[in-house]
Amino acid sequence: MKIFDFKLSRKFLIDGLFLFLVVLVTVGVTSIYVSSERTFYWWDYAGYNTATVNTANVFRDSPQKAWAGVIESLAKEKNLLISLPLLPFILLFGDSRLSYILSISLIYVLPFRLLLGAISARLIPVYPQRVFWSTVLLSLLIPMSWIPTLRGYLDTGGCVFVGLAILVYLQDVKLKSWWKVPLIGVFLAAAILLRRHFAYSAIAFLGAASLQAIIEFIVQIYRKNSALPSPYRDLVESGIKLGLIAATTFSVLMLVAGDFTRSALTVNYRDLYVAWSLPVDDILIRYASFYGLGTWLLVLIGFSAGILRRILVHEAAVFVCLFGVLSLVEWLLILRYGYLHYTIHVTPIALLGLSAFFWTIWLTLKGKVRYLMLGAAAFYLIVNAAVGLIPVKVDLSRLFVSNFGPLVRSDYGEVVKLVEFLRKLAPDEEPIYIAGASNSFNANILRQANRQLNPPEGWWKLNTIGRPQIDSRDSYPLPELLQAQYAAVATPFQQVLPGDEQVLRSHEQDVVKVIYDVFTHNWEISRDFQLLPQQFKLENGVTVSIYRRIRPTDTGTAVRTLYAMQQQIGDRPGGQLDWISLRQSIYTSANYSVSRESDNLYKIVTPPIKNSTKLDTSFLYLGAISDRAQVTGQLALLNQQCPGVALRLTLWDKQGKLIDSAKMEYGAKSAIDLNLSVGGKNPVYLLLEVLSRDKQELTNQCQLEMNNLSVGSKPK
Repeated sequence: MKIFDFKLSRKFLIDGLFLFLVVLVTVGVTSIYVSSERTFYWWDYAGYNTATVNTANVFRDSPQKAWAGVIESLAKEKNLLISLPLLPFILLFGDSRLSYILSISLIYVLPFRLLLGAISARLIPVYPQRVFWSTVLLSLLIPMSWIPTLRGYLDTGGCVFVGLAILVYLQDVKLKSWWKVPLIGVFLAAAILLRRHFAYSAIAFLGAASLQAIIEFIVQIYRKNSALPSPYRDLVESGIKLGLIAATTFSVLMLVAGDFTRSALTVNYRDLYVAWSLPVDDILIRYASFYGLGTWLLVLIGFSAGILRRILVHEAAVFVCLFGVLSLVEWLLILRYGYLHYTIHVTPIALLGLSAFFWTIWLTLKGKVRYLMLGAAAFYLIVNAAVGLIPVKVDLSRLFVSNFGPLVRSDYGEVVKLVEFLRKLAPDEEPIYIAGASNSFNANILRQANRQLNPPEGWWKLNTIGRPQIDSRDSYPLPELLQAQYAAVATPFQQVLPGDEQVLRSHEQDVVKVIYDVFTHNWEISRDFQLLPQQFKLENGVTVSIYRRIRPTDTGTAVRTLYAMQQQIGDRPGGQLDWISLRQSIYTSANYSVSRESDNLYKIVTPPIKNSTKLDTSFLYLGAISDRAQVTGQLALLNQQCPGVALRLTLWDKQGKLIDSAKMEYGAKSAIDLNLSVGGKNPVYLLLEVLSRDKQELTNQCQLEMNNLSVGSKPK
């Protein structure tokens, strides 16, 4: 009994020492890395950091309001569930960048490393404690187990639940314990709820388990062993259990986030995210640079030798390999997204392969050869980790990982000067169009810089316009340009480059380039702005010039500008509808005023513009127009106190010349038929305007809706 107690105490002591070591390394590396950074974070690197800190602040002031915000976010693409476990850490240690990154590292990444150690112990059936901790320590040598978190991604939270699902499955591949079926389904649903892209991990999990059942069925048929249970019965049972896992996953998703789930089933994400889908050769090169070709060689040897030498548990090895292959197919051949946080779908497979390599070599080789191979592999991984994380750019061959050192801006002070200048230039939140969207200059960088430099009450005082910026997702940038009172134009043109960390496929930023050309090529609309003498010199030879609006843009110029934009951009941007609001508030999302009810029917609303009593009242039609155009629909005044409105329909050609117009007045009825017709030769655009009957500016008292709005040809 005493011997047993001694062994147990010794085991706990060893576990405690290793856990302390891993925590110490995690805190040390994270603190040194983040403290070495001097930059303004942007886009994904700032998104969840900002959302988490904001949620923590709301919880501090009003927990009830904070919970309401979390529940409301469940219907959105990115919800706040994944931020919740981090909030106590943020509230206790503050809302600095270091506090945020440490919270992710300790609350999500550390448990995930331990989970991978447990999975490895299921895969390699010797010395469980040694296998467990050797795998955990190996994970510290994979740069991509650090980098997504150090860049601000908290997606590893979803990986924790995928890892739990895999661990439960590997404990009982046949799923003989019935309770494991719904448990796996709940884990997969939790991963998807935290971050939508883990739906692909769920697909890979169910696909791997299904293929494993089919392979086992084929093997049993081939062996024709009468002593074994019926292979057909086993296959059906496996199918039913996997179906129940899928059903549980779907049920939990519908129960917790029904609106999001229904939306996810109807949205074509392949088309929506086509701008992020890189060519196959580009994504293969990126993933070689994310890990180093030497790492992939060790992983391949590890799985191959481990299976051939029967070191790995057969059933576990088959599932892990199938899951890994399906994940690689999803992310490298089908989706091909190049952002850093998607590597968390691949890193676990790389780590398990490395663990298999080291233990296969240890268990099968003897003497100097064993130590030579293990020493060489360990030396490579240590050098590879240093190359990936140190704050010095090291350009080695793709045998090693690319450098992902701390982010440091050499022009930090100049960005500060630019932000402070823009704040003073536009003290009343006047819109500032940022003509550039690269990883070193974009509207989000300036907003985040303002956030870091100024107290919370001043965050909103820098009103930079950062969209549209992606052709396949966004719309023509005319409404934003018409609303802008200033423009900051960076030369040379700032766009996302193929080698950037936050990357797009080529030729996806024409909606940004066209605004750059408006000012650098002196388009007609640029005459409504005046170039200011101040300039700012940023890193990589970038110069930022500032333009101030000196007069509103007239309708003819707006029409000619839109036509020129269409000619230069080519294919219509993916988010552009047939109707475009010329006075779209820059405080609302794109197409907020206009929505498609069906293929040819639209709904238009006139929301009040922030900080103004004015309404969004001018709408341009971009679709096909006949020489005898007719607009029909239902008009509804939302406030009975409104004395009535007038609608004016005008027809324009591509030169911005007015061809014809029609006007009709409407009284304060709850629902009114809308029917306006205009005609003329060579029409290109229809402009529908909501006017006051007494020639005064419409106020928010006269908000209205136009439903079932249709454009057709008037019968002769």
